[in-house]
Amino acid sequence: MTSRTTSPTDTLASRSALLREEGRRRFAFWNAELFDAYVTGPATALSDHMHKQADEPDVVAGYLQLVQEGIGGACLPQAKSAALGWTNFLEFCLVQAVPALLPQTGVGKRLPLLVKIWNLGEGLLREPSWLDRYVTARAGELADLAEIESFLVHTLEPVLKPVASATWTGPFAVTVHDLRPIHDEFLPGTLRLAAPTVVCVTDRRKPGLEVGMLLQPGRKSELLGVTTGLGAYDERGALPPIHFQDGHVTINKTDVPLPFLRRCRAHVTARNGFVVACAADSQRLWIVESP
Repeated sequence: MTSRTTSPTDTLASRSALLREEGRRRFAFWNAELFDAYVTGPATALSDHMHKQADEPDVVAGYLQLVQEGIGGACLPQAKSAALGWTNFLEFCLVQAVPALLPQTGVGKRLPLLVKIWNLGEGLLREPSWLDRYVTARAGELADLAEIESFLVHTLEPVLKPVASATWTGPFAVTVHDLRPIHDEFLPGTLRLAAPTVVCVTDRRKPGLEVGMLLQPGRKSELLGVTTGLGAYDERGALPPIHFQDGHVTINKTDVPLPFLRRCRAHVTARNGFVVACAADSQRLWIVESP
């Protein structure tokens, strides 16, 4: 009898077949087509990157079990990044970060790290939606999966620390951010707070397209990139009177020049001392910062 060497493709197919059928039995809204997309996409990439390493069979099998659970629980609606980006941080991890970065982790550490990634990603999904969307917007900064906990601590610290009310007495600082590098055709339409220090900007022509911004003192506010599902935050407490005219804004009776701003279309005020505005005919955002 002639023996046949099992190829990596055959091995992956055999591992996934049982999980595909089990998923159909376990989950009411099982999506076999999406599971297959994970098998032929990220799972195959992970297997290829780990080929011939001792723990490859166990790691890929563990990965596919997490994929099965994520699809069955509706945590993983896509197997690759769509036009509007990642759906959530767990999806980013399982589709992109794990296949690319997990093989860099030492043998024997990969399965426990997979479990940790799942627990942290699923935990974020149980928090207010803006937290997961904010982390997802920063996910590209995750360069080492072994450091995922410290990445989350560092990323969330600026938005979870207590926010003090501003004095609104001046002097005011002004910065301008151009959204074109984020999206060529993005045209700001509406602004809203998604958290005390996170602003969501909606595209005027494509309401499903949004850009996030993290408000930070010292003229260090930064764009978070294209995102979706940030939600809305109801700012509480007294806010100063604000009046816009072409080229300037009056905040609490103090006039603040705003270069090149014509016909303010929308603005939002955060009680920690920020006013963010967009114009009717510009791709820029104007950020006014109070002490």
